[in-house]
Amino acid sequence: MTEPSTATRPVRGDVPLAAGALGWAAMGAALYWVAVTVAFHWIRDDLAPCCAYVSNYARGESEWLMQSAFIVLAFGWMAIGIAFARTLRDVRGQHWLTAFAFVAGAGLLVAGIWRTDDLMAPETTEGAVHTIGSLFAFAGPIAFGIAAAVVLRRTSTWRSLATPNLWFALVTLALFLTFTIWAETVGDGFGWWQRLVTMIVMPGWLAWLGWQFARVPQPRSGVWGPPTS
Repeated sequence: MTEPSTATRPVRGDVPLAAGALGWAAMGAALYWVAVTVAFHWIRDDLAPCCAYVSNYARGESEWLMQSAFIVLAFGWMAIGIAFARTLRDVRGQHWLTAFAFVAGAGLLVAGIWRTDDLMAPETTEGAVHTIGSLFAFAGPIAFGIAAAVVLRRTSTWRSLATPNLWFALVTLALFLTFTIWAETVGDGFGWWQRLVTMIVMPGWLAWLGWQFARVPQPRSGVWGPPTS
């Protein structure tokens, strides 16, 4: 008997049903973050994008909305971590992907709950906690991308994602260093660099990861894969 053709099937193998749903959740979280952040360029038009951090939007009458974006994005990264944990259970080193995704999520939660200080205001304890959370929010995805470059090469169906993840990590690191150093040395203009990484590169990365799970057809059996009999 001739085996059914797999020419039109996705290259991903055995993705649990829940992982597919988590992929959609991650995509939704990335979209929500971008939409809210873009909206705040009009809501807080007193803050020039060139010279203010995205975190500065979490102050004022609508601060709860910006804080919600941080929290939703945090759960988006955690969703990706769980999706990889469910999908790559037997792959050596997989736990690092989940761990670093949760580091990113925890950092975003902290950065969202504890707000940054207003521009030119003295540093407060809340602002210091926010800064620490933000560092983890950047470090988590960077470490995730580097780990993914190693771990995903050990699989047959996910190997193609290894190099793109590494590039995302390197670009994120380069832009993070750029806007951080720019703010301390040049001053005006650092905000554009930060928006490039926080509004395009990082949410785009999360959405792309989510799509890798969401795009796989999910039959009633709960997994996708070639026929077993």
